[in-house]
Amino acid sequence: MGCRTKRTARALLRLVCTPQGEICLDRSGTLPGRGAYVCFDVVCWRQAFKPSRLATALKRSVTVPSLDILYPSAVRLLYDRLGSCLSMAQKAGAAISGAVSLHNALTHKRVCYVIMAEDIAASRAEEYRSWCTQQEIPWTTLFPKAELGQLIGKSSRSAIGLSEPRFRDLFRTNVEFLRQLRASMEGVERRHGGSKQSSC
Repeated sequence: MGCRTKRTARALLRLVCTPQGEICLDRSGTLPGRGAYVCFDVVCWRQAFKPSRLATALKRSVTVPSLDILYPSAVRLLYDRLGSCLSMAQKAGAAISGAVSLHNALTHKRVCYVIMAEDIAASRAEEYRSWCTQQEIPWTTLFPKAELGQLIGKSSRSAIGLSEPRFRDLFRTNVEFLRQLRASMEGVERRHGGSKQSSC
């Protein structure tokens, strides 16, 4: 709707129109009705969220969504996807956690991606980063320890290693969407803040 770039449905946010003409995020991707798609990019949203453009796409008059409402909903959607990926990896036996188990997996080069908790101890984080650097393993920092453990049905976890490329790729893709979304929002806020200052 905004930049007109062709992507797979999984790489886009689907918007649907309620009977009252309000635009909302289709979190499941399966809500009935005519849908419109936008990238995980606030700049794209601002191009797309013009009443005339949305009305043409959805074939009815609509109420344009607020960024203050849509942005946190989109962020939550991505966090849910990331959590679901970890849960699936755990069920498939591809999520390695616990200091001893993860250390052994790293030693035997069975890890292809590492997720570290946001509140991991600095010394432990440095240890995992060193492993990742040596073995060229991509890594990221997401979720508090308690939530990271909960997502795989365990107690608090400082880090999780993924051992299968399919889960690594799925996780990395959604992490990239999250980073892109946050960066675009920050860019819009900076430009907005700058224009406000210059007008004073």
